[in-house]
Amino acid sequence: MAYSRYSRIEDKKQRRRLVLAIVGSITIVALLIIFGVKLIVAFSLLVENLKGSSPSPTPQSQALILPPTLDPLPMATNSGELKLTGAGKQGLTAIIYVNSGEVDRETVAKDGTFSTPLSLQDGSNTISAKLTDNKGNTSDLSNFLTTLIKKSAPTLTINTPDDNSTVTGDSNLVTVSGKTDDNTTVTINGRFVVVESDNSFSYQYPLNDGDNMLTIIATDQAGNTTQTQRKVTYHK
Repeated sequence: MAYSRYSRIEDKKQRRRLVLAIVGSITIVALLIIFGVKLIVAFSLLVENLKGSSPSPTPQSQALILPPTLDPLPMATNSGELKLTGAGKQGLTAIIYVNSGEVDRETVAKDGTFSTPLSLQDGSNTISAKLTDNKGNTSDLSNFLTTLIKKSAPTLTINTPDDNSTVTGDSNLVTVSGKTDDNTTVTINGRFVVVESDNSFSYQYPLNDGDNMLTIIATDQAGNTTQTQRKVTYHK
């Protein structure tokens, strides 16, 4: 009877030891998982440092450069020699483009401005610019300017009246009619005439008694002019 009781006590002790052993093993495994990885990483970093290795350099982001601003040019002119001016950050280089091709480079002055002469060809010309620094960083394109170079004079055809014609009767009006080019204005002795969409015009011009000299001038948007005259005599 005493032996059986002693056996039960021993069995309980054995089971307690087993439970404690299991719990201890799980705890050790958990500690190794948590701290062992950190120790391995720390050891690896220590080895790399001892070898003299350095971390990879962090790539630097490109410097932001604001685009320049170009001052207005005439929309149309009969001279291909123009002066372009603009503004940008001091010390940077302005790259000038005409019709997408580079034509010049100018350094932005201390006051933040730059200028350059332009030799433009007949026809439409589109001008723009960029800024760049000595590290190769470049801005976006500036505002775009478009200017028309036109050196030829506009056409001017007069249908009526004939030169050295005579008007008689109660009405002293003479019809001045003709045709010109696109984007052209017409004046008769300084009076502006309406030019229709088909480039034709017609104007009732009042005559004075006697001889009248009518000076008809066509002026295009570039400032080129064509002039003709008609002499008309009026008698009641």
